Amino acid sequence: MILKQTLIWILYGILYNGVTSLLLHTEDDLLSAYQTLTQQVQTMSSEMALMSSEMAMMKSTISKLQSAQGSSNAGANYVRWGRTSCPSNGTTLVYEGYAAGSLYSDKGAAANYLCLPKDPQWDYYEDSVTSGGQIYGAEYEFGNQHSNGESHFVGQSVKDEDVPCAVCSTQRAEVLMLPAKKDCYSGWTKEYSGYLMSGNIVHSATEFVCVDKQVEVVVGGHPDQNGRLFYLVEGICGSLKCPPYVNGRELTCVVCSR
Repeated sequence: MILKQTLIWILYGILYNGVTSLLLHTEDDLLSAYQTLTQQVQTMSSEMALMSSEMAMMKSTISKLQSAQGSSNAGANYVRWGRTSCPSNGTTLVYEGYAAGSLYSDKGAAANYLCLPKDPQWDYYEDSVTSGGQIYGAEYEFGNQHSNGESHFVGQSVKDEDVPCAVCSTQRAEVLMLPAKKDCYSGWTKEYSGYLMSGNIVHSATEFVCVDKQVEVVVGGHPDQNGRLFYLVEGICGSLKCPPYVNGRELTCVVCSR
C-alpha cells in the first residue's frame, strides 16, 4: 500500500511539472516534454511489473518455508511395548500388533524387535521354510530369578505369555526413550514408563526397549513356545559407575515427547 501511494505521488509530480512546462514553452518544447513524459511512464510501468514479479517470488518462497517448517513439526511415532493402546494425552493409535523378532537362539538374522500388525498383506509367496530370515512371536521371559516376584515389576505374573504392542502417533515432533528414568525431564511429556528389557546375555544380541509397567498379554498366547524373548535388564558395576547405579538392580525406563 505504501509503495503504491508513493508511485502515485511520483506520477502526480511528473504530470504537474509536465503541465507547468507545457504552459511556459513552445510547440517543439511541448512535443519533447510529452515524449519524455511518455518514456518516464513506460519506464515506471516496467519497474512496477518487475517489482510485482519479485514480490510474487518472495511470497512463494515464504510459503514454501512455512510449509517445510510445518512438515518438520508434523509429529512422531513410537512403539508402546507390552500394551494394546496408546496414552490418552493427545496420542493416537496407528495400529495394534504382536511383538516379534528373530528366534532368541539364532546367531544371525536381525537384532531388533518389531511390532507386527494384526492384518498382514501378501504379495507373491511360497509356503515353505528356508534358511533365510525368519521371524517369531515374542514372550515375556523374566528368568527363574524373577519367576516368583515378576508381579512386583509389571503388576501380574506373565511368564511365557505372548507380548502385544501398539504403534502410537503424537503431534509432538520428538520422541525419546530414557533408560534408568521413570519421569521425563522438564519440558517433555510422558508417553509411558516401565522397565528396560532385552534378550538374555547368553542368547543372540537384541536391542534395548522400554516395556510398559502395566503390561498386557496376547489372548491365547500362554503356551511356552519361546521365539523372541523379553528379559528384565540389570545394571552391572564396573565400567558402569556404582553409585549412582546398583549392581544387579533392574533398570526402569520412560518414553517422552515434546
